[in-house]
Amino acid sequence: MLRIKFLACIIVLSALDFIASPVALAAGGCSPDTLLLGLCGSTDSSSLTISGTQQQQGTNPSTGTRRSNGGPSGPGAPSGPSQEAIDLAACMDDSGTTRCAPRRNPPAAPPTTPPATGTPTIVISDLARFAPASVLATAEPGNVGIAGMPTNFTAAATPQIEDGELFGVPLRVRFVPAGYDYTYGDGSSATLTTPGHTWEALGQAQFTPTPTSHVYREPGVYPARVDIRYTAQVDLGGGWIDIPGQLTTSGATQEIRILEARTALVAHTCDENPAGVGC
Repeated sequence: MLRIKFLACIIVLSALDFIASPVALAAGGCSPDTLLLGLCGSTDSSSLTISGTQQQQGTNPSTGTRRSNGGPSGPGAPSGPSQEAIDLAACMDDSGTTRCAPRRNPPAAPPTTPPATGTPTIVISDLARFAPASVLATAEPGNVGIAGMPTNFTAAATPQIEDGELFGVPLRVRFVPAGYDYTYGDGSSATLTTPGHTWEALGQAQFTPTPTSHVYREPGVYPARVDIRYTAQVDLGGGWIDIPGQLTTSGATQEIRILEARTALVAHTCDENPAGVGC
């Protein structure tokens, strides 16, 4: 059997300390701890040397066979001290007490989570190319108004659905009107939540105020428009999903003619006298 001897630890004690030590030497000058660890000691009355043996992996010279775990395999095969015992012996002091913690295997690293795949992240700006077409603002009657009197505006915006593809994924996009930003062309504007309705639909007389009406103070031609703000939803095949935010579609310009009104006392109506003043 091939043995390689090594010096695990040398502890030098004075003769007085050796006699006063609470750990008595066992057979051959070994303490109970060193015997337990497979280590043996010798003393010359002035110092104590603790030594041990470790069997290294090698080839039995008589059989040519390979040994593992520090010695030959098979029943009754001797085994040397484990690495943990050797490390422990190196930490022992003269009283047989260990001064360092036993070695432990480091904790295993947590498994790496693969990146999630599936539904892409969609923001409202990604849907701009699906946005509804511009809407014309209209004013009644016939895009003509009277200076100093309400001109009633309406916008024909309705929910719309578009089909397409985004990030290589087929989808449907639904837009719902949520706000109407009117620009009247005379420096005035209004942010509303209603598209406006005709005087007839509201049951009102012409040139009366409505939630979307505007009063022009001077006659002239004004470039008016309405920008529509939409909320959006997408359907990737599993139902509608709300997309935060709003998408604004700029409106096309509509010319509004504002006329000056004049009053005059007449004896007959225009039906009675079509050539009369103001007819």
